[in-house]
Amino acid sequence: MGHIMRKLPIRGDKDTKELNVLFDSGASRSVIGQETAENICHITPLVEPIALTLANGEKISVTGGCFFSTTLKDNATKQKCPLTGSALVSPEFQGTNGEEMIIGIPELQSHQIELKFSQKKGQDKIDLSRCRRRIDRI
Repeated sequence: MGHIMRKLPIRGDKDTKELNVLFDSGASRSVIGQETAENICHITPLVEPIALTLANGEKISVTGGCFFSTTLKDNATKQKCPLTGSALVSPEFQGTNGEEMIIGIPELQSHQIELKFSQKKGQDKIDLSRCRRRIDRI
């Protein structure tokens, strides 16, 4: 499990904001803080809050969801990958490494985006070569 940080324009139904986004291959869901989410999207509330445990063991409550979109770009190959998804909204979420949002496995898998990690510092890569919106059959 690993992660890659990128600054991206995240679009919601209200606005677009540049956010520090953590792509996390170990995150079972995408998460965004409530204050950040309120600036970009209308939050769909949950009937009742649910508990979520972060990788560092911290427990936070989730109170709703936020639909978002962005476009990933690979400057070396000139590839673009439109990414859409939903993030759980938590009033308690505060990134430990400056991230304002985490994009997790569901969005990575549904767009066939692969995170490639290197032993060399700064060589980690988001592979967009197979990028597409995949809808699995039920």
